[in-house]
Amino acid sequence: MEFKLFAFVTLICTPGLYALTVVSLKNPVAVGSNVTLSLNDSMAIPVGSWLYESTVLVVWFPGNSLVGSSFNKGIAFNNITYELTLTSVTLRSSGLYALESLKPLLSKGEFRLEVEEPVSNLSLNVSNTNLVEFNGTVTFTCSASGTPKWFSWQNGSSVVTAGGRVELRNDGQVLAINSVMRYDQGPFKCIVANNISKEESTQITLTISYGPSNLTITALPEKMAYASDSAISITCSADSKPTASFYWTYNKVPLNVNGPNLKLTNTTQNKTGLYTCIAQNAVTLRYDAVTKTIHIVDPISSVVVNPLAGNPIKNMPFHLTCDVVGPEDSIHWMKNGMYLLPNNTITLSSDNSTLNFNQLTQNDDGQYLCVASNAVSSMTSSAYNLVVNYGPWNTAITGPAMSEIGYTVTFSCSANSYPQSQYSWFFNSSKVAVGPVFVTEVLLPNNSGQYTCMAFNNITGSSNNASLVLTVIDGVTVGVSSNPLIPLASQNLQLFCNVDGHYNSLHWLRNYQTFQASNRVTISVDNTTVNFKPLQTADNGIYQCVATNIFKQHISQPYRLVANSPDAAVSVQASVLVTALLALLPVLHE
Repeated sequence: MEFKLFAFVTLICTPGLYALTVVSLKNPVAVGSNVTLSLNDSMAIPVGSWLYESTVLVVWFPGNSLVGSSFNKGIAFNNITYELTLTSVTLRSSGLYALESLKPLLSKGEFRLEVEEPVSNLSLNVSNTNLVEFNGTVTFTCSASGTPKWFSWQNGSSVVTAGGRVELRNDGQVLAINSVMRYDQGPFKCIVANNISKEESTQITLTISYGPSNLTITALPEKMAYASDSAISITCSADSKPTASFYWTYNKVPLNVNGPNLKLTNTTQNKTGLYTCIAQNAVTLRYDAVTKTIHIVDPISSVVVNPLAGNPIKNMPFHLTCDVVGPEDSIHWMKNGMYLLPNNTITLSSDNSTLNFNQLTQNDDGQYLCVASNAVSSMTSSAYNLVVNYGPWNTAITGPAMSEIGYTVTFSCSANSYPQSQYSWFFNSSKVAVGPVFVTEVLLPNNSGQYTCMAFNNITGSSNNASLVLTVIDGVTVGVSSNPLIPLASQNLQLFCNVDGHYNSLHWLRNYQTFQASNRVTISVDNTTVNFKPLQTADNGIYQCVATNIFKQHISQPYRLVANSPDAAVSVQASVLVTALLALLPVLHE
């Protein structure tokens, strides 16, 4: 304890007196120490005295000083500085000391000295060191020798103050704690101090039994749910003194497990439930419990999209189901990689397991899959390729409405349909062929009539027809003749196009190229006659007549035109005459 200089100064207020100042280096002081009282004023006092209470200690005057016989051994006086030294002071040395100046001025100064005995023989007693939290009361009693002035208490490094459960009695000499708590275990110590010394007692630590409380239960690994066959370690802890004992229950049924650790192995879904840790303190006779819910879930093992019934047909309802093996918490549908939400054409069952199409359209074509999830797994089905079956409709026949005798006709049939329609052909109500293409036999007049194609979809069960009326007409024959019969150079010549049958147009070819008229060679308005005026050798070549009807072009046999000289003409005529006579011989023979 640090001591400071104390000075007790008394001003003498009696009229006519001058106040002096008396000081000491220490005050209070310990028993047995030396104390010097001195004048703090710079003045000469030829005649004066020191007094203790009302007793004269020292008197001085010029040339001499006198010390009272009762204080002769314990007092020393300096007649130059006027200092009074007290040696080996005792408790009785405490009191009021005064210095009086009798000459030259009548003045006086006082100082009250305090002598104290240092603190010693400090002891600390406690009523009980083994307590139970909330149930016990403890009393600490601190005693000491000396001149005590105050008592204080510490719990560890914290100062103990009165209030609440804490009481300080007998001026702080007694510390009482009611309803002790675990935080009151200490260590406690008593501190006793006065103005000259301070002492600390030995420390006392209490044994306070408490708990169990603040129970916690944890699982490793910590998860919201565990897959079957998981290994789970559950640990329980509690604040308790002495250490708590633990036992476990599952769904309130005791388990044959003691200790803070519970291990679950080879877990199955039926092990889901409430796992409770119960902690008990053998001293406090208290217990507490904490419960943890462990969810054990089988993983999903299969997810398949299946049609509920029937085929997907346009404008008809249709249903897809998500068939899941294993417990599912949620099901989501996807179409072409995008999550599918209900709208005015599709709905979902309450558990999302069934996707309902109110009325199928071709826009519903696509790849559908479902995603099933639970707390420990998620699985996506393979894609179900939904193709909406429809038709047939818009059945149509392509082919001619007219043809010639002796030819064949090819008819083609088409329809909007999925899957592809099957086709059947009918002639005047009689089935004649199957398949999308029908080729007639060689046409005769009786092949004229109505040809019908029936398209049939074996999935939708619907059919649709288209008909076409074919008219079979006679064919066209074309030939070329000349006049005169023997073409002669420098003579006029006509080539005639002889057509048997109906045609729409005629034109001529020369050397297989389209033949054009000129100033010398003209073509009649109806294209039936070519006029050479006159014929020249430059006109030699192969001539053909082409008659075109609605079906095709009919081309005559090539007519080779040669402009003959007059001499060559006689030879040609003789050859022609001989040929004619030979042809008549069989007739003449008959």
